[in-house]
Amino acid sequence: MKKKKRSKYSSPKQLQKSIELGAVTKEYKADAKQVIKELNELRSTEIASYLQYKQHAYMAVSLFSPGIKAEFNAHANQELEHADLLAERIQQIGGVPIFDPEEIAEKARQAGVEPRQGRTMAEMIGQDLTLERQQIERYSVLARNIQTTDSVTWLLVVQILAQTEKHAAELADFLSREADVR
Repeated sequence: MKKKKRSKYSSPKQLQKSIELGAVTKEYKADAKQVIKELNELRSTEIASYLQYKQHAYMAVSLFSPGIKAEFNAHANQELEHADLLAERIQQIGGVPIFDPEEIAEKARQAGVEPRQGRTMAEMIGQDLTLERQQIERYSVLARNIQTTDSVTWLLVVQILAQTEKHAAELADFLSREADVR
């Protein structure tokens, strides 16, 4: 006869506590508050990047680079997707995604990310490349810091990092082609 296993939640109080903690279990080794803070900062940079890409898409008019408008729009959509993924993870580990526009702008500014409007196509691409490179640095640091303590957030951060590096490579390629045209 098999012995019946007792539930870890033998009391209503224990069950309630487990519900309040959501996805965070005793195996979660990261400082959840710090991870939430960093994810909210990264989310703010993603939203700022989205705004910059959209503005550049509106202003992109170039016979030399007809695909750049579509590229700006594609990158904008991916930045917004990154912001959504980060918000979902923030919620999963017990946080609240920042939604106040002023606070988002301030967090992005603190991270060194501020949307800018270039006058030329090369300036716009360069500004977008700068934002992507800043995000690469921040995602890389966070990935290193949580690699052994929060595997789910680490995986998400690494996936976003890979896409961000791809964006940077595409923008660098556009810049080099823009320079070749001159």
